[in-house]
Amino acid sequence: MNVQTNMSAAEMDTADYLSVRDTNYKDLLIYAARNSGRSVLQIQREFRQMSKSPSRLNMVEYIRHGLFRHDDFTDKQRAAYISNDLHWDMTHKCNNHGWANVAEDKMLAGTLMSAGGIPVPDALAVIDTSPRTYPGLAKIASANQLRDLVTANITGGLFGKIVDGMVSFGAFRIETADAIHLTCAGHAPMTYQTFMTDFVAGNAYVLQRNLVNHPDIARYAPALATVRMVNMVTDDSVYCPLAIIKLPQGNNIADAFWRPGNLACEVDVATGKIRTIAQRAALEVDFHDDHPETPGLKDLTLPHWDKLLEINAQAARIFAPIRYQSTDIAITADGPLIVELNYGGGFDLPQYASGRGMLTPEVRSFFQSHGWSFERPAKRKLPFFGRK
Repeated sequence: MNVQTNMSAAEMDTADYLSVRDTNYKDLLIYAARNSGRSVLQIQREFRQMSKSPSRLNMVEYIRHGLFRHDDFTDKQRAAYISNDLHWDMTHKCNNHGWANVAEDKMLAGTLMSAGGIPVPDALAVIDTSPRTYPGLAKIASANQLRDLVTANITGGLFGKIVDGMVSFGAFRIETADAIHLTCAGHAPMTYQTFMTDFVAGNAYVLQRNLVNHPDIARYAPALATVRMVNMVTDDSVYCPLAIIKLPQGNNIADAFWRPGNLACEVDVATGKIRTIAQRAALEVDFHDDHPETPGLKDLTLPHWDKLLEINAQAARIFAPIRYQSTDIAITADGPLIVELNYGGGFDLPQYASGRGMLTPEVRSFFQSHGWSFERPAKRKLPFFGRK
């Protein structure tokens, strides 16, 4: 974890994310050639065919999914993959755009779900120096207010995340605090003023008590894990083509798969049983037969699964104008609770975790029903006078 304090928490995570994501195109080609027994030209030719197909895969995705390993996939299996670069265009095609901020603002979404009887984390306060107020909730706008709240509630730790943030950028966990300093996991102690001005910077944060995994899950994840439910809302049902549990590992405080070492496992939607165990390696995704350190994760049936399915469907219907959406659901000893509801949901995580493309006939049909075409438009021919 980045331990610098001359950047805000969000800026540090963004820098770490970009360092993990960005790889030189030439290096990717050479890696694929060395690990497939084929030439660079053969790899490049095949990749260009995929990048021009409806899948639009980029080179990083082509390598990370292992699609360069020619004998491991049929043409049909390759065609089921889709680039995360298309995610927002496809999401906007399906959804009522006016609901985007309702879902992505964690305070609005949590209030709406709570009013609908859905269990969500209790918020202690919001750290925010803007004019916005939060009905029924304390607002922390100064270092002294922060000190008073943190020192009174530090037992068990506190977790903070940006109110309208994504992919866990800027998340922090306060582990100890006294009258002068607080200490976040992975960072040196800071004064409350430094925390407010430099670490939080201009971002608004919701502050919550640290949630703890159900004991069956805690064996495999030291920090909070969540289940990502991919939801497609139709007029008469909530269809979930894939479910993934994200398991933070090592010193990671958040479960995002981009954080090095974290695991992502496909979960059977009908039964709650873990089917795969994926881990991000240097350039590819590795699949394990079991948890790398603690046996028993493979085929584990997640606790409270029926209740999880129930609250997921409830939330999906409350946010039904968002036809393509996803939820992140924690499972504690007391049962599941929805941590976030997302306007859309990246295509990368489900495919990385399951080891297969997510474009099943049902998923294709859903997106097509909202006007998305999986055929690349033909190049427009210029009139004769416009040609060179």
